[in-house]
Amino acid sequence: MAYIHAADGTPIYYREQGSGPPLILLQGLMLTADGFWTHNLEQLSRSCRTIAIDHRSHGQSGKPLGPHSIRQCAEDLKDVLDALEIADATIAGVAFGAMVLLEYRRHFGNHRIARLAIIEAQVRLTNDEGWEHPTFGDFPAEAGAGFVAACHESRDALTGFLAGAFGTPPGEAEMARMQHEAWLTPTAAAIEFVEDMIAADYRDDLASIDVPTLLIYGRMNNVPIPSEIGQWIAEQIPDARLERFEDAGHSPFYEQPERFNRLIAEFANG
Repeated sequence: MAYIHAADGTPIYYREQGSGPPLILLQGLMLTADGFWTHNLEQLSRSCRTIAIDHRSHGQSGKPLGPHSIRQCAEDLKDVLDALEIADATIAGVAFGAMVLLEYRRHFGNHRIARLAIIEAQVRLTNDEGWEHPTFGDFPAEAGAGFVAACHESRDALTGFLAGAFGTPPGEAEMARMQHEAWLTPTAAAIEFVEDMIAADYRDDLASIDVPTLLIYGRMNNVPIPSEIGQWIAEQIPDARLERFEDAGHSPFYEQPERFNRLIAEFANG
């Protein structure tokens, strides 16, 4: 097992394999470096130095009482990049992981970054005047507050997110494995992260991105992101490249791994 200690002493677990240009993988909320990339790590490590990181209070990383925020995860990411002396990295983030990379860039610019791969990212979850791409197609602030309240009452509210993560769901045993991974994140930490995600807004940050950017979005039965937000984001980021996965939902890395791995490896290798 490999760890870097964050500035506050929290051990941050990372899994590293392969050689080549550095590729940093940031997975979704409550999922793990070892379990999230089961269809990707081996292939990507054939041409990249691939490093998958467990966010704090996820997987094998330390589980402090707090703080738990997107900003804190971005600071942890910087600590890992600095400790490993990584330069010119491709940072690839899925959903929550993409919010972490956007937060990182907001505070640290292009420090150690050469490219961004933004995968199934939301840049504002809740409804807003003139905003056509909220989560689920319609997500009032009241619904967000209600969800957080439900999480305080029961962990069950946090278990439903996997059901909508696939255009074609995997088998029962595989879903159970993923759910087990999600349980490794303490409920209190997950709630803090969810609250921060609901409050986040990265729309105004996109135009300032000045490194090559690859966008990947699934278009089949995509419950969390039913709209063409990928196209909207591509129009905000100068020279961004959008790849749609018509036969995958919110998890194109899992549902269409061969195409996903090829795209990411080619992109990371410049």
